Amino acid sequence: MKRKILILIVILAAIGAVLYYATARHPHSLVLTGIVTTDEVIVSSEIQGRLQHLFVQEGDMVTNGELLAVIQPQEWQADFAFYSSSEKQAVALLAQAKADLENAQLNYQREQKLFETGADSAQAYDAARTTCDGAKARVDALGRQIQAARAQQEKAGVQLGYTEIHAPITGTVDTRAALQGEVVNPGQGIVTLINPDNLWVRADVEETYIDRIRLGDKFNVRLPSGATREGTVFYRSVDADYATQRDVSRTKRDIKTFEVRLRCDNGDRSLAVGMTAYVLLPLGRP
Repeated sequence: MKRKILILIVILAAIGAVLYYATARHPHSLVLTGIVTTDEVIVSSEIQGRLQHLFVQEGDMVTNGELLAVIQPQEWQADFAFYSSSEKQAVALLAQAKADLENAQLNYQREQKLFETGADSAQAYDAARTTCDGAKARVDALGRQIQAARAQQEKAGVQLGYTEIHAPITGTVDTRAALQGEVVNPGQGIVTLINPDNLWVRADVEETYIDRIRLGDKFNVRLPSGATREGTVFYRSVDADYATQRDVSRTKRDIKTFEVRLRCDNGDRSLAVGMTAYVLLPLGRP
């Protein structure tokens, strides 16, 4: 009797070992550890100046085109007013120059007729001609001066527009890199925006399994809280990355990985940049 019980125990142990081997050595799915990430939009200044107003804080939601900050505009307002005044002055001078040109042309025409009939001297004729040419040159010069003033005024207007910094996208203020009252330089970041509806999970897949993943595939993504949601593969790198694990025993080759990205619905705002996420990769199909 004891012998039968011993044989039964051995059989059950063997069955348990087989089941353990089948489940432990051949899992049904592979868990990939990923991270939630996105593209950041760095909003920077295009001109140098003191940050007069900063209307947003970290965590604020902003809409596309919303005013975020204002750089002191006085210098650019003065430039705009100066070139506007220069243009008006040049326009007034041009009107006078055109009147002088008309008078010089009439005088030149009279002197030309008198010179042709011999009633006037060559000296008087030459003086009338050079006066007329000078009047034409002045009109042309003032015309170019007006164009230059308008171009400078337009440039000053553009610079003045740069004193108002608007949000280029709808999103959340992730970081605030400058404070009100600071002097900022062109290209210096003021705030960083992220779009919470454009987050994705980035994970690295060993080359052993990358052929199982295709664009458009849907996999379950598990959050640290245990909640799961569906993610869709929209990117799979075409080049392997450097080895992320190195075989110190020299019994197998180093492991190379490929980056994959999955987009998940974030309507409930459960996802956050930097959060760990686990991608469940089924191993049932080759």
